Amino acid sequence: MSLLISCFYALAAFLAAAFSFIEIRLLWRFMKNRAAIRDICALKNESPESHNRQSPLVTIQIPLYNERTTAAQIVRSVAAQDYPKDRFNIQILDDSTDETSEIVVEVLDEVRDQGISIEHIRRDNRKGYKAGALSEGLKRSDAEFIAVFDADFVPEPDFLRRLILEEQAFSDPTVAFVQARWAWNQPVKGLLYSALALPLDRHFYVQKPTRAFLGHVTTFNGSGGIWRRQAVDEAGGWSAATLTEDLDLSYRCALRGWRGHYIKEISVSNDLPSHMSALKLQQRRWAKGSAQCFRRLAKRVLASKDVLKDRWDEAFLLAGYAIHPILLINVLLWPWAVLYVDRMLFFALQALMGLATAVVPLSFIVTITERDGSWRGASSLREIIAGLAVGVGLMVNNSVGQAEGFLVTGGEFARTPKGVAESGHDSITSVGADKAYSNPLHWTFFAELALISYCIVAAVLLSTRGELLWAMPLVLFGTCIAVVVRLQMAPRLA
Repeated sequence: MSLLISCFYALAAFLAAAFSFIEIRLLWRFMKNRAAIRDICALKNESPESHNRQSPLVTIQIPLYNERTTAAQIVRSVAAQDYPKDRFNIQILDDSTDETSEIVVEVLDEVRDQGISIEHIRRDNRKGYKAGALSEGLKRSDAEFIAVFDADFVPEPDFLRRLILEEQAFSDPTVAFVQARWAWNQPVKGLLYSALALPLDRHFYVQKPTRAFLGHVTTFNGSGGIWRRQAVDEAGGWSAATLTEDLDLSYRCALRGWRGHYIKEISVSNDLPSHMSALKLQQRRWAKGSAQCFRRLAKRVLASKDVLKDRWDEAFLLAGYAIHPILLINVLLWPWAVLYVDRMLFFALQALMGLATAVVPLSFIVTITERDGSWRGASSLREIIAGLAVGVGLMVNNSVGQAEGFLVTGGEFARTPKGVAESGHDSITSVGADKAYSNPLHWTFFAELALISYCIVAAVLLSTRGELLWAMPLVLFGTCIAVVVRLQMAPRLA
């Protein structure tokens, strides 16, 4: 038994260290080349020729499914683009089963009165979910470029003009898409919203710019960007084989020699999930979709030595959510490793685990200083603690998503309840205007309760064996999971 536990625990430690090494190397490259990285994702000087250039035809796609709180807002936002009105059209890809469609119909005439071409495309089924809706829209468009916005996004009026005409984002014929940075409609001032925003800010302020600088695959984030139609078609179009159709298409384009372009200085605001159940749903979908992409593409990625610059880094990106099941295995094995693994081996493995543990707060520190310009003392520290607590507390939820992704192809694209900014509520525990769309408790809630109980019992067991010091990590793990559990209960206790 001791040998078996040692082998499994060592495997978890080495896998965690491997993920940490990738992240540490990324952080080191970012800090070493910060000025150059900022420049590569910065706005370029406007070209004098841009004023005389023919504006290419653009189709703006808005996929909707039961988005009554944000549907009118997004339609009006894209209609307000200061791009030549005869050179862009809008597609409302509406699979809704509630009053969202009626709201859209009310806005259609308002938009058409502005001289803008807008089409309301309804389907009698959700075949392919978001990917299916986007594909259906492409059949009705002959535009050179396709902009995609989810319902909760609010693009600035100059979005199309700046990206397509002024910044020459598509001047390189190998650019498949341009992705803008995500910003937030809600004021990110509370600890809970900070905990949700910080990991995403890390992606957009640190990870994505550094990967672009290093020549790695730049991925589309599903919304807030523009695609070159030719690239979409050559890569085989949108596919419903995974729940992260954006990640899937990004890699299929990269494998054919296309590349993505990220511009950090242009942002598109959108809503953070409105409550913890919504966050869990979103994270579970992303975890499942990334695992499906790994199954679907990892072999091709590792065999693409003539196309991709660093195949192993790209494979690790596809497997990024695997850190959650690794963490879960570590928690489950922890008390048995303390009791049965050789003490010298245990200390060595803890050194590896320590590396994995340290890299996340370090990356959060770098993110905050890059985003805010400086360290904000206790405020920044509280933000990091909240981000770590929620991130660790999601280990069960995201592990389930990973397991489903490795076992199942496709699946239902469940919407993430949004619309908090429109409701005026500023609490992650408040369902607010989106109450009708709130999700029932997922069974992972009860699995999280079970894991909390396991941590408590295991901590008591270790304490009675004279291992009080090594019982403390279990207390911390259990506390993080308890935070997530408590936040799921809050809307039902209000």
